[in-house]
Amino acid sequence: MGEPGGGRTEISPRIISNFHVLNFTIPNEAITKRIYEVICEFKFQGFYDEIKSLYDVLPLATIQIFNEAKRTFLPTPQLCHYQFNMRDISKVFQGLFKADKNFYDSKEQIIKLWGHEI
Repeated sequence: MGEPGGGRTEISPRIISNFHVLNFTIPNEAITKRIYEVICEFKFQGFYDEIKSLYDVLPLATIQIFNEAKRTFLPTPQLCHYQFNMRDISKVFQGLFKADKNFYDSKEQIIKLWGHEI
């Protein structure tokens, strides 16, 4: 759920009174980058050194593209599917982390896979 606008309407207080309302704020860019850096560093442990060096570059590039897409593709009533959140970033890394260290042996191959997932 998000703020009203872009095809979303305000929820009536009568409906809200039947639920527990939780609010999680989106972490800032530095925290998000750190989360994915740690995960990438762990995942790439068994890979070659040139691939290990991508652990800090890939999260930063992914977050920059995510922010640009979120800024460019704003939700409207006709395009209400333009709702971006951290799940979109996670799906990129979910696909990237399926890479097998026995198959991917160069930095270029990982970057191509990352480009495909983006």
